[in-house]
Amino acid sequence: MTESNPLRRTRRDYDDVAQAYDDLVRNDDSSTHTLSTAMITAFASLVHAGGSGSEVLDAGCGPGQWTELLVQLGVRACGMDLSPAMVAIASRHRPDLRYEVGSMLDLNVPDGSIAGILAHFSLIHLPPHLLPTVLAKFARAVESNGPLLIGVQIADAAGDEGWVLYDHKASPAYLWTLDALVAHLREHGFAELARLRIEPLSQGKPPAGYLLARRRTSDEP
Repeated sequence: MTESNPLRRTRRDYDDVAQAYDDLVRNDDSSTHTLSTAMITAFASLVHAGGSGSEVLDAGCGPGQWTELLVQLGVRACGMDLSPAMVAIASRHRPDLRYEVGSMLDLNVPDGSIAGILAHFSLIHLPPHLLPTVLAKFARAVESNGPLLIGVQIADAAGDEGWVLYDHKASPAYLWTLDALVAHLREHGFAELARLRIEPLSQGKPPAGYLLARRRTSDEP
């Protein structure tokens, strides 16, 4: 696995909080969780509409709660995460599903072999200069018209690059403006389908956001 120092930090940080994180997300009945579920359900519907028999990748799957939801929605899905502790928890919950320790920077799969990618609040820990590399790998891996759903914490005000550093509870992270992320997606062959902004549940926290996109076909401009 090719790693930078920040990625090693992210892996260590999430190994340290893996069990507490699992306990938290599996008992989340907030409105944010409800809206997240709705976006992932829409993503799964697009996978079904595409008629693909290939797997969906939950990239940065954590303890696997969203991988499990995708399977409940009738999607073939597998999970990948930097944190061995997270992967161990995910595998304990669902030993019948495929979970692997891995990095989005080393997405070694055949071209066009993935039906869609869910990156649920996993890109936020990626140093911004590495985002184009990961999106290029996503674009290569996803089938034409395959969906991509990205969850992030939103920056309402940012510099020219569209991001700001954020003191995340688990590990250092970056807030992005949705417009900046859409610009990156367009550069790497994705077309925006929808976006959602979720207001924070408590003061001082940033809004959450989702971008739903699809991989453009080769004959599209």
